[in-house]
Parts: sequence; structure tokens; C-alpha cells
Amino acid sequence: MGNKKGLVWYLTLFDTHDKTNAIKTIPCNTIKEMSYLLDMKPQEISNYYHKQIRARGVLKYCNISQIVSSD
Repeated sequence: MGNKKGLVWYLTLFDTHDKTNAIKTIPCNTIKEMSYLLDMKPQEISNYYHKQIRARGVLKYCNISQIVSSD
């Protein structure tokens, strides 16, 4: 898998499933790192990000985004 140069994934955690109040935003280098934090398979996180599956379990309280940094 690996990481494209300058790509940063952000995992935002919310206190409720309606995602109105963000608790914490955690930068991650890879989906694999994010899967370790959430104790899930990387495939599940990737499929959720690409909207191939609906949120389930802990993903109901998360938002995943990616930004290419200008460094």
C-alpha cells in the first residue's frame, strides 16, 4: 500500500452518531495506521471512505478525510 508524498489522512472522532460535536482530530499517514487506532481491518476503513459500505460500529462516530499538504 504505502503513502503518496504529502498525503495526510485525518480521522475525526465525534461524541454522537449525528457528528455535530468533534472531540478529536488525529492525523494518520496511512489507512493501515488508522485501522490500528480503530481496531478494524484496513479494507473496512477504505470501503467506508469510498462509500462502498455504510458506517458500522465505531465508524458511526468517525469522519475520514485526506489532504495533500503543500510541503
